[in-house]
Amino acid sequence: MFGNKKRNKNTMSQKDITKFDKRPLKYVTMRDPDTYKEIRLGENGAVNIMDGDFVLVCLGKDVMRCSLSEVSVGELMNLSGITVKGIDKTSGKEMSVIAYFADKF
Repeated sequence: MFGNKKRNKNTMSQKDITKFDKRPLKYVTMRDPDTYKEIRLGENGAVNIMDGDFVLVCLGKDVMRCSLSEVSVGELMNLSGITVKGIDKTSGKEMSVIAYFADKF
């Protein structure tokens, strides 16, 4: 009844998501829905969690900024990166990206 809120099984808890804070990124990609090719959105960045937002930053620019309470994050099977889905606060559109971790972390 109370406290039995169902959690989306396709995402991590907010506690698990916050472990990626300050994690360096090699690059961030998005699949083009028309051609199904990967588009590189940025490189040499980091995951930042600040002011209740989950932010992917590459070379000082926000690639994706979502509310931490609404973002969906999952690790890749080989643990080399994460998939991130959510409504981008900058564009207002739903985005699905893959962020690949830098090797040196």
